[in-house]
Amino acid sequence: MPTLYSSLGIAYGTQPRQSCDIFIPESQDDSTLVACFHGGWWSHGRHEDLRAFCLHLAELGRPCAAIGYRLLGEGARSGQDVIDDARLGTLKAIEEAACAGSNPASIVLLGSGSGSLIAMAVATQLSQDAKLHVRGAIACGVSPTLEQWEGCSATVAKALDQFAGTQRHAFSPLHLQPDLLPPLLLLHGDNDLEVPAKLAQRLHARVVEAGEVSTLAILSGLGHQFIEQPFERGAKAALERILPFLQEHARTPEREQLFAGRGQG
Repeated sequence: MPTLYSSLGIAYGTQPRQSCDIFIPESQDDSTLVACFHGGWWSHGRHEDLRAFCLHLAELGRPCAAIGYRLLGEGARSGQDVIDDARLGTLKAIEEAACAGSNPASIVLLGSGSGSLIAMAVATQLSQDAKLHVRGAIACGVSPTLEQWEGCSATVAKALDQFAGTQRHAFSPLHLQPDLLPPLLLLHGDNDLEVPAKLAQRLHARVVEAGEVSTLAILSGLGHQFIEQPFERGAKAALERILPFLQEHARTPEREQLFAGRGQG
């Protein structure tokens, strides 16, 4: 097993959920930090749910962080608070990773389930920071919209409405400017009973039609969340796509110029 630097429960705010974990391999394939966000429809779950996945990525040579955030009804009033937490937590993880020898200015954002909406929304915000290079965003169980869809459960509909508040389109990847999104990797289970695969397909088509980069894979037999157990079939299938994506986008030198300060014009 490779030597790792890890630090758990790093606080970036005063609330218990405003914390993150980082895992930095001594020998790195690339210093780009992968910042990960848990699912749970912003009303349950915790960043520790992705601790095993992040640890496994670090063992494979990828600096990684699991970012916590306040939940709706538990410190967060709407999605604005959640997104603010996710952005601040990511910046704190970058700062801590720099102390451990990683590159603080290069990141990929990854979300599981509803955490994928957080990852893509934060990616568009951070892509406008000239000091950062957002190399990509990875959605595992794509949650691309805050609009209620056909067959949406009452529980999910309530979470969507509370998260949206008065800014339903401001955080929905389907309504964000495609040119503000970094390269996307969209992984969706064909047995997802919470979010239909056609929504992931709509996001993919919208981004590609705008001339931006998106890769979509529909994974057989998988539901809405599947990366939390890194050695089970779902996570292995996801990693077969995630690792080549990181290899391509996190290590391509010309992307540094391409995404520096993107969206500022």
